[in-house]
Amino acid sequence: MSDSNNLVRGTFLLTIATFITKLLGMLYLIPFYSIMGGEENLALYGYAYTPYTIMLSIAAAGVPGAVSKYVSKYNALGAYATSQKLYRSSLLVMLGSGVIAFLALFIAAPFIAELQMLAAGDGAHRWSTEDVTRIIRVVSVAVIVVPFMATWRGIFQGFESFGPTSVSAVIEQLIRIVFLLGGAFIVIYILDGTVQTANEVAVFAAFVGVLAAMGTLWYFWRKRKGHIDRMVATDDTDYDFSYREMYSEIIRYGIPFIIVGISIPLTMFIDQLTHNNGLALGGVPEQYHDAWFGMLNLTTHKLVMIPTAFASAFAITILPFITKNYQRGKMGDVHEQIKMMVLMLLFFVIPAAIGMMILSAPLYTSFYSYNEMGIKILLFYAPVSIAISLFTITCSIVQGIDKQNLTLYVVLIMLAIKAAINIPLIMQFQTVGAVMGTGIALSIGVLINFMIIKKYGEFRFRPLIRPLAEIVVYSLVMLLVVEIIYYILMFNVDISSKTGAIILMAVAVPIGGVVYMLLSFKTGLADEILGSRADKIRKRLKVL
Repeated sequence: MSDSNNLVRGTFLLTIATFITKLLGMLYLIPFYSIMGGEENLALYGYAYTPYTIMLSIAAAGVPGAVSKYVSKYNALGAYATSQKLYRSSLLVMLGSGVIAFLALFIAAPFIAELQMLAAGDGAHRWSTEDVTRIIRVVSVAVIVVPFMATWRGIFQGFESFGPTSVSAVIEQLIRIVFLLGGAFIVIYILDGTVQTANEVAVFAAFVGVLAAMGTLWYFWRKRKGHIDRMVATDDTDYDFSYREMYSEIIRYGIPFIIVGISIPLTMFIDQLTHNNGLALGGVPEQYHDAWFGMLNLTTHKLVMIPTAFASAFAITILPFITKNYQRGKMGDVHEQIKMMVLMLLFFVIPAAIGMMILSAPLYTSFYSYNEMGIKILLFYAPVSIAISLFTITCSIVQGIDKQNLTLYVVLIMLAIKAAINIPLIMQFQTVGAVMGTGIALSIGVLINFMIIKKYGEFRFRPLIRPLAEIVVYSLVMLLVVEIIYYILMFNVDISSKTGAIILMAVAVPIGGVVYMLLSFKTGLADEILGSRADKIRKRLKVL
């Protein structure tokens, strides 16, 4: 199978899997929100997950992505024994790293909780330092096994095998959600427990989900091991790297992966440390602080991460292919793969972001309940999903062209901007200001990444202009149609009710999607971006 077909197939598998996991990660919030009783009770869940995500990225030390790149690089050179030597040892290293990171997070939990309380300002608060400490310690257990599991996925990806990652991700999410919802329901409605305990059970579900994912990966490994062993047997190269040499290269690869991996969680952590203070300085009463933070870092964030699912999938699949062609000096192929990935990403993300903006009210109400501040945050957060997606994929491309050291500076610049402008923006625009700060900082990071790609990847932007303009125009036509439907239905249904919001979404979303797809397929834009897969879709859906 050609690189192009492999790339599209891998992207398709991971996109479907990532979309399913993100969709499930959004849908479970409907019953979870109901079980827990609103945004304020969900804030504790958010307080635990941000430091957990950051520590997870540090524990993994960028090794899963680095292993994927390392295995892809040496497989391209026929040095299969070298890549095998590396990935075998990396699994043991990651298990040890997970244990150390677990102990670090467990011990540091009181200090993180105290920092959170200091950032929240004076006055009475819904959650105490002890509450935050306990829930961080519960979720820290998952840090033991996640780096091992993520590295195992990276090994499969280095062999350009994306099915195991896709299937294990879906199973992990399914098991996590079943345990989370079931556990929270039992604690509150059967055992008559506290919201605190229900939150702790909910975050412990992360550990249970990872165990299920590891079982899935073991199943695939047993099936693929014979093929991998035969590849190693054909290795006639004379590469003989010591572990010191290999891990020096892994560390060189890994540090930028750490930085990129924690970049979005760190922007959320900046929000966590500045949000309530910014609101207090802006004169917002304390009673709104935790509820609005829950909307920012959990309810609206979950919705916005749906379109960014494409970026996560594309970033994973593009890395081994760009790495391979860059190492072989095939810069023409590198240019085409970058162009294809960027356009394919924007083909899905731009209309999704625009659709979320116009439907922010019924969308938020459908999943949670009618809340003016939640709807307002989502309205501004939706277009930021474009910046998040582009930042994710451009960082991956920069790593693929072997300029991963530059991503460190890009992320540091982005975070410095976010930290500098966050409180002033929150004081001026309340919680929406935090969203604006994220959007501005990430957009600057994307621009710098594209400058690096242009210089070192020999990438030309001119071929992007026409198809990108078509994507924007067709998205705006879709928006116009959806807006007309929106205003017609507003006079017939109550969009402030969950039922009315669901009816509006059920009508507007499919029509908007059909309009966009018809325009894209009839004008040939879909053929240019999706290639031969567009013909397959057209044959199945005769209307296209």
